[in-house]
Amino acid sequence: MHKVEDIRNLAILGAGHTGKTALLDAIAFATKVSARHGKSTDGTSVSDSEPEEKERDHTLTSHLFHFPRGNRVFHMIDTAGHADFIADSVGSLRAVETAILVVDAGSGVTFNTRRLWSEAERAGIARMIVLTKSDHENIDLDAVLTDIRNSFGDKVVPITFANGSGSACTGLINIRTDAGDQVDEWRALLDERVAESDDALMERFFESGLNPDDLKKHLPTAMAKGTIVPLLAVNPPSMLGIDPLLDFIGDYCPSPKNAPPRPAAATADATEFPIEIQADPDGAFCGLVFKIVSDPFVGKMSHIRILRGTLPADGTFTIVRSGEKVKLHGLLQMQGADTVNIETAVPGDLVAVAKVEHLELGDTVTADGDQVHLRPFHYPTPMVAVAIEPKSRNDEQKIGPSLEKLAAEDPTLHVGRDVNTGELVVEGLSQLHLDVVFAKLKRRYKVEVTTHEPSVPYRETIMAGSEGHHRHKKQSGGKGQFAEVYLRAKARERGEGFEFLDKVVGGRIPRQFIPEVEKGVASQMKAGPLSGCPIVDVQVELYDGKFHDVDSDALSFQLAGGRAFLDAFEKSKPIILEPMMKLAIRVPSRFVGDISSNLSSQRARMTGMDAEGDDQIVNCIMPMKEARGYQTQLRSITAGEGSFTMEYSHYDPVPANIQQEIMAAKAHEKEAHGHGH
Repeated sequence: MHKVEDIRNLAILGAGHTGKTALLDAIAFATKVSARHGKSTDGTSVSDSEPEEKERDHTLTSHLFHFPRGNRVFHMIDTAGHADFIADSVGSLRAVETAILVVDAGSGVTFNTRRLWSEAERAGIARMIVLTKSDHENIDLDAVLTDIRNSFGDKVVPITFANGSGSACTGLINIRTDAGDQVDEWRALLDERVAESDDALMERFFESGLNPDDLKKHLPTAMAKGTIVPLLAVNPPSMLGIDPLLDFIGDYCPSPKNAPPRPAAATADATEFPIEIQADPDGAFCGLVFKIVSDPFVGKMSHIRILRGTLPADGTFTIVRSGEKVKLHGLLQMQGADTVNIETAVPGDLVAVAKVEHLELGDTVTADGDQVHLRPFHYPTPMVAVAIEPKSRNDEQKIGPSLEKLAAEDPTLHVGRDVNTGELVVEGLSQLHLDVVFAKLKRRYKVEVTTHEPSVPYRETIMAGSEGHHRHKKQSGGKGQFAEVYLRAKARERGEGFEFLDKVVGGRIPRQFIPEVEKGVASQMKAGPLSGCPIVDVQVELYDGKFHDVDSDALSFQLAGGRAFLDAFEKSKPIILEPMMKLAIRVPSRFVGDISSNLSSQRARMTGMDAEGDDQIVNCIMPMKEARGYQTQLRSITAGEGSFTMEYSHYDPVPANIQQEIMAAKAHEKEAHGHGH
């Protein structure tokens, strides 16, 4: 059993190809967890165990590891570098005390690095930077350091740094043991940043400076408070800097004990979080579900960060969201793709429980149903949508539940049936994101799909008003059919819906047939004549008609009502409406000009702008048809640095040329179906 103060929890973050997985492989080798030094390029890495990852040479999901070192235990989470797979990183940051941001000396700080940095800041945890690839040729290390400090502030202090770049990189300068002008300057800065975390310490710093014991005691707090961000250089392939890095983590990174308590509230919809959850092994149990994986063989695996109390392998807990009590049948610790059974878990431990079906991502679990709700996670919203169908008819039953399991482990994946079009629509952060989802769907659940652009739920309405009339008369031997209807159609305000008025006087149409006229009108409104989409925002006034004592019946009045309405609709300047979306497009300032000038080609209009740091947020209204494909445009304009959120706004008339296109497509479809029968 390890003690809470000996645990170090770290999430390894960084843009793609900065060397995160290589760092993990080097640590696994250094701590003797792996007998050989693995590499992702030749498939021997301890991480990247999913087939989709091996195929793309990219980490696409987070992997958990446990590394012993002396009396310490390091729980490390390797996260996906690609911005489209950020969901797992968001959860991982809530399970750890420290984020290690990996920066490649060659490419420096990228947009994605800054984005991950803000996620770590939002999670309220300590941050440190690990600089890789200093030994690559043509690298100006001073410029790299300046770039990092310009991006993240002068709280970044080098602890170890390469003694040269390219072939001149033969070792490291360590500011805790070496001497020299540069070293003295950095060490003074280290002391000052640590002193800033505590008023009494600041006084001592000005009077007599800090001693090594002060650092040992206060550096973890300073990191947790964010007054200092240590930077350490490593070169994983040659193992350079790995031991000093592990020593630093063991000596100075915050443990669950000396990190700030976790904020929580007594209700799920709270905006203030006054309850403090301390990492006390003797307290009432409390944990957070930070990752979920569904596997067809193992079932559902829920990963829990123990925040307070001790959880035995045969213990029980309550899911706070639902009140459901759960009895455990074992606790697992993940080591990459492998699992190890453990007997008990203390605050700071990251464990997995199998086959607890009702757990969801972000759930708080407590002993005896303690009403404690941790802060909710914040995820980016999907930017791309496709409609899907199973390739094989046999998979129609399987496709829904299989996609639900994938969506349960990835909150940036939304799956649902469009109520307007009946299509099964899947939304994600990018086309690549969806491709990986469909690859998993095929591998895990043996379901293959075909995809197409989702239909736009158009609407039809009228701009003017007019009268409609229809006389329905059928005579064959015996009882005939008869009904005659006069009505007026009038446009209503957008969003006001359908209204039916009965203005018939003097019994011109018997009472029992008036609802039948309304039924006939309503059935025509389900699929308008222009696009086959519903007709909305129309008032219909029935004012006259005729009936026959013997031949009039319910069906006759339904038919006459429907046809009279169509007659009026076609004379009332009918138009097609399209859904408009409200977009907030977030881009680095330098792209604002390109974005604004591209908006008109998307039929969008700008509604305003907000600044946030170096980013600008461009607000606009864009038709849904364009918005669904906008992510590709945005990617190419901003080289992948832009993102956006969108929500439904309202319906607007489509321009005349587009109305013609929609009607032509509808006619073409009708013709094709006509030939098919």
